[in-house]
Amino acid sequence: MQELRNCHKCGLAHTRTQVVPGTGSDHARIMFTAEAPGKQEDRIGVGFSGNAGKIFDEILAHLGLTRDVIWLNNAVRCRPTDTGAKNRAPRPSEIAACRPWLEQDLGRIKPEIMVTLGRTAFFSVTGEVEFAPFRGKLYLSVVPIFPLAHPAYLIYRKSAVNGYRDDLEKLRQLLLARHILLGPALPSRFMA
Repeated sequence: MQELRNCHKCGLAHTRTQVVPGTGSDHARIMFTAEAPGKQEDRIGVGFSGNAGKIFDEILAHLGLTRDVIWLNNAVRCRPTDTGAKNRAPRPSEIAACRPWLEQDLGRIKPEIMVTLGRTAFFSVTGEVEFAPFRGKLYLSVVPIFPLAHPAYLIYRKSAVNGYRDDLEKLRQLLLARHILLGPALPSRFMA
């Protein structure tokens, strides 16, 4: 952990407040990988702490999961920003610099399935430039990957909620089939 906190493999080390490590259960059967920390996450050091985090918690509740039974990390562990005021997408060089930390999480946690949250997270794991054709479908890799849109997408596109619910139902069925979820869907008010 100290090695991660002292990381200077890319220029983000000079603009970050702190590194945002992965969190959750070391025995998680499912790993959620997002793009990068935002301003709020950079400030407090915990992934999905802002508005997208509230939606992420709704997603977990909809699936019948909680943060303490999953592993949550980012493809890039430091906030990408040029001005300090606004987030930006991580650059390929920053994704590459952080790749060892992602691989370390995969090797230590050994999840049965990885859910990528957003185009950048999917690219960082698979190298696939296209995202839309794969969203909501199982992508077979060393670890099976289920790509979802980033929760922040729903902040700006409320009309996408029904499609997101459909993708979550596909994910829920996959998790049930793999015995990662063990019961029927829980009542949920996801994005109600």
